[in-house]
Formats: sequence, C-alpha cells, structure tokens
Amino acid sequence: MNCQNFSIEPNPQNPADYIIKGDIYDNDGVFVGDFGPDGTSMFAWWSTQDEAFQFNYALQFSQIMAQEIADGVAE
Repeated sequence: MNCQNFSIEPNPQNPADYIIKGDIYDNDGVFVGDFGPDGTSMFAWWSTQDEAFQFNYALQFSQIMAQEIADGVAE
C-alpha cells in the first residue's frame, strides 16, 4: 500500500490534532480509497476505532514514550 498526494497538516480547530490527506493505492497501483475531500482528522478517526485496536497502539506508543522519557533524563 502507498499514498499519493499525501500530506499531514496541523488541524486549525485543534492544535494537538492533525488532518491527513491523500489518495491510497494498493501494491499494484490500484486506487483503493482516500482520506476524504477535506482530509481526515486523526483524533476523529481514532475515536471511531474499537478498544482492542486503541489499546494495541497505546501499548506500542508507550514504548516510544518510555524511550523519550529515558532519553530526556539522560541529557
């Protein structure tokens, strides 16, 4: 899968959120979807995902957070 015409921009309505825009193609170059004409809010999309999906990503993100915290302490 790959994206074309892709961008990620700060959401002017919420500075902690991002708007993702672009066209989505499968590995054969066939168009399979897009992020909508005005893009998709990362927060709005996230809130529609089920609890198991969110937990899995929170678990992965916690490792990134832990590394950043540890790096900050080491400085």
